[in-house]
Amino acid sequence: MIIGIYGHQDAGKTQLVEQLVRELVKRRHSVASIKHTPHKKTIDCEGKDTWRHWKAGSDPVAFTSESETSVIKHSKMPIERITGMLQREFEPDVIIIEGFKEGQFPKVAVGDVPVRRGTVMVNPKLKSLVEFIEREIATERRLKDLPGLNCGKCGLDCVGMARAITEGDRNLKDCVELPSVGVEISIGGKRIPAGRFVSAIVNDTVRGMVMSLKGYEPGKSVEIRLSPNTRATRKRKNR
Repeated sequence: MIIGIYGHQDAGKTQLVEQLVRELVKRRHSVASIKHTPHKKTIDCEGKDTWRHWKAGSDPVAFTSESETSVIKHSKMPIERITGMLQREFEPDVIIIEGFKEGQFPKVAVGDVPVRRGTVMVNPKLKSLVEFIEREIATERRLKDLPGLNCGKCGLDCVGMARAITEGDRNLKDCVELPSVGVEISIGGKRIPAGRFVSAIVNDTVRGMVMSLKGYEPGKSVEIRLSPNTRATRKRKNR
């Protein structure tokens, strides 16, 4: 999940983030964090090798050593792109964003600050905040088990069903469209919802095709990637 911590300067944001990270890691959750500042600042230093790479035209520039890896991009990036990169590359349970007041994610206000849209807590106790985050982590995990169709056949959308399962009010088997086989479909990295019928068709069709191929092993997972057909795409555009 993603949670934002915002407030005025010296309101205690960083202290809360430190406490939050320690407690989540103590509870065996993986955490990534982002520090945002409205000022024009850089962690690069003029004259350093990374700075010289950038001045020569390289952007981004990566620095790696036996103890650290850093990627420096000398331009502003949308917060959604940064969180997406962290999720794809590191798969943390939680991403904590300090100092960013906007964005489509739940936020926590610290100090005497105007409440922004998406704020779920104002000056919370650490225990309450951790409990909220753990509920959201559990809900996201349950959501991944659901087909994502939002068909409403169970009386809820998939997010509502995931929350109900997390809170113990429903069971995963209550999902009417829950596939009986493990099929995941994604296009461009985005998961495509697939219910019971589609999942069964895809599973049976693909396994039927590949079972005659050399190297196929029953019981093993099958992964097929289709690259964009650029030639066919150009032909359609030229028509």
